[in-house]
Amino acid sequence: MAGHSAIRGDRFSLIEAAKASCAPLAKTLYYPLSPPQNDKYNPARPSSYNPKDLPMRTQQGYWNTINRLAAATTKKAEATITRETGVSRLPLCAASPAFIHPTFFPMDPFHLFYENCMAFLWDTMTGVKKHGPDPIHLSQAERLGALIPLAMETLPPSFSGPIRDIYLKRNSQYKIYEFMAVCHWYFIPIAIELSFNSSVLANFARFVEAIEFAMTTKPRSLKDLSYLQNLIADFLTNYERLYIGENPEKIIRSRLCIFQLIHIPIHIQWNGSIRLGSQATVERAIGEEAHKIRSKKSPFSNLANIIYRRELFRILLLYYPELLDSPKKTAVVGSNGMQAHRIAWTKVKTNSKLSTDLRAISAYLGQDVTQSDPSISIQRWGKLKFHSSRSPANPGTQATPSKQTSEGTNLLFGHAHAFYTIKTSTFSKTLVVYTPLCSVKTIFRIPRGSWGLDGSEKVLDVLCICNLVGIWVGVNTREVYILRKHPGLDYLTTEERGVEEDSDAESGDENE
Repeated sequence: MAGHSAIRGDRFSLIEAAKASCAPLAKTLYYPLSPPQNDKYNPARPSSYNPKDLPMRTQQGYWNTINRLAAATTKKAEATITRETGVSRLPLCAASPAFIHPTFFPMDPFHLFYENCMAFLWDTMTGVKKHGPDPIHLSQAERLGALIPLAMETLPPSFSGPIRDIYLKRNSQYKIYEFMAVCHWYFIPIAIELSFNSSVLANFARFVEAIEFAMTTKPRSLKDLSYLQNLIADFLTNYERLYIGENPEKIIRSRLCIFQLIHIPIHIQWNGSIRLGSQATVERAIGEEAHKIRSKKSPFSNLANIIYRRELFRILLLYYPELLDSPKKTAVVGSNGMQAHRIAWTKVKTNSKLSTDLRAISAYLGQDVTQSDPSISIQRWGKLKFHSSRSPANPGTQATPSKQTSEGTNLLFGHAHAFYTIKTSTFSKTLVVYTPLCSVKTIFRIPRGSWGLDGSEKVLDVLCICNLVGIWVGVNTREVYILRKHPGLDYLTTEERGVEEDSDAESGDENE
């Protein structure tokens, strides 16, 4: 495909690009849905496109173009066809029986969502100064960027590596996991606290919701995909209203990467998950195989043999799955305690933190455990390793996170203080004592509230804990914002998330 050099540069649809100038040499590089003054700037282009009913490319149309290119007798004729159609030549992949255009080459979600769209949205919201006031003043953007590194104190170490100030470091090889963090965790809460433009916030929230919807591995019905299509259409419509308005020269903000978001629903319908198009997975596999090559004389033959052996092994496992190593059995929850604290019963004070915890546990169990009793064994833990790939750390210190707990169907958020293993002749339980998050409300799909007062501690069985979450405390309202692990992180390796294995293990939350 020809991309930006063609009038129809979108590889999935036949929408025509637009010009932002009437100059003779102005190029058609932009993809607005309804550009202002279209009759003057782009008279040959349709005045508007319906985002829910775009003219899509087809297999037959693609092969017709290939035949036209094959029949062209001059380079100039080929260039004219390529500029008109967006098709440059027949790829080698067309030899595959699975080749169907345009479904054969899916979008790469990580590059599109974060390194393209998120980066461009940030630049548009904060760095475009030519056409009137910016939606976000530079002083606000500078303040937002400065708060991001500080917010890392209450983010679980297993979530992400260090996140730099996006205002200062945007052009200093800002990494994909950093764009992820700004997109999913920090932009909206910090923008709320700094009183950003509400329309800008609402539309950015649509962008984030669409990404999280697409990246979540979950079966989707046609109704779900219709909702996603409407959501993205609303985002694009409001994007043009906010950043283009009635100024035709502002359509430079309608980049192809922003427009291609409209194709997410059809990609999910084609492939089952937008994440299957991840270029990062392919690059990672190539890198892993390249490191195994030992032959300098015949590296490609060596690589072919490596791939052949790997695929042969996979096929063998399909026939004989018992050859696969059995997963290691996980120890019971009670044996995974870390940082044990001895309880000195003779020194327990009435108003101490320990006595408060024991009273709360007694109320939860319906049995008094506040006094030393030979028939009751009580062990206090500072941290606890959880099986089922969950291992929250104790957030009792300033630099540790909070926890999300679930009791029945009611979702609760809490700040864990300590864990206790209670053993009697009839039961053995491991419990968590936590301060609940009260007055929880959701704003732009982010839960926020305030910690309960002293003495409001609650108790739950650790089996009720669903997940580890991060928090961020608002600089103005002092509200506590809940930062959940977003689905994009599951597709990155520890190294790609910028997480050091040593620091991850020390935190006690190596596996969420």
